[in-house]
Amino acid sequence: MESQALPTLRPLRLGELLDQAIRLYRRNFLTFIGIIALVYVPLTVLSTAATAVMSSSLLRVAGSNSPREIFTSYGYWLGLLSTLVLLFVRYILVQGVASGALTRAVADQYLGRQTGILEAYREIGGVWGSLLGALFFIILVYFVATLWWILVPCVGWFTGLGMTAFLTGAINPLVPSVVVLERQGAVEAVRRAWQLARRRFWPVFGYVMVLYLFSVIIVSGPSLVINLLLRGAFASIRDQTTAIVVTTIIQALVQLVAALIYYPVQMAAFTLIYFDLRVRTEGFDLALQTVATPDEADVNKLMASPPLADERFMTGQDLGNFAILTLAALGVIILYYAVVAGVLMFALSLFRR
Repeated sequence: MESQALPTLRPLRLGELLDQAIRLYRRNFLTFIGIIALVYVPLTVLSTAATAVMSSSLLRVAGSNSPREIFTSYGYWLGLLSTLVLLFVRYILVQGVASGALTRAVADQYLGRQTGILEAYREIGGVWGSLLGALFFIILVYFVATLWWILVPCVGWFTGLGMTAFLTGAINPLVPSVVVLERQGAVEAVRRAWQLARRRFWPVFGYVMVLYLFSVIIVSGPSLVINLLLRGAFASIRDQTTAIVVTTIIQALVQLVAALIYYPVQMAAFTLIYFDLRVRTEGFDLALQTVATPDEADVNKLMASPPLADERFMTGQDLGNFAILTLAALGVIILYYAVVAGVLMFALSLFRR
């Protein structure tokens, strides 16, 4: 790993954070994409093949005179089982290992150090267990949050949706930074990510919403357009098995390209928000100035977080923030359906004329 002069960190506004993330991404385009592609491309190929086998088998069964044939269709069950297994493997390798390696590469570049694709994976070799443990602990936290949402009257009903949204949008993406850069254990990493994010609840959530809109434009938008075009293109084809296989392959390619383009931007953005939270609330920028040379050992020692704060896991203010998020989400949903209903009624009124 090549070292350069340590940067001068400072608190950044939302626009500056996005600008810095995109600049890092542009300067290290091939490295960042290569880190994700190393695990994402093989998994996408296998997943596409399994989906094509399952879909074509299901179509043949649907066209037969005996719907019960699905229970003896080895192709369908093999494709279904392979799809489920690959989804689990993708969650582990992409959300865990690849995210950790990409976080390491982004942090190194941000701190003025050069890291290659394989080197980024080697550097997280000691924390793979913590990364995977954190993934499964987050699943447990989701389960508890869901029970809170459903079973706790009033308070749970009004805060559960906001709690789940903040856990998904803010806490989960911060965990790789905490595990990789601070060498925290699985449970401690989730607690640490929560303590960091809650200090600037609304700025962090606003940042998450901007990234979400960006993902809709980069990932969901092209996929939706391609799906509509494919439906029109293959609607007149008699051999629906061929149409399904070709459609599945094209959709997978589009989603693969979109993910390879967007995912490094997302991880760069959350790695920078992690640094910004530490700069604003822990004076990490001042501590970094005390390091005379950009020696890797000194910087890694500096990255080690202070002991977890002895504070209540949930406060009244946190519940209030979750309640506001829940009400805002419900308002957006109601507004959406009101607009859809209004458009339909307007269209019907035109036809009646």
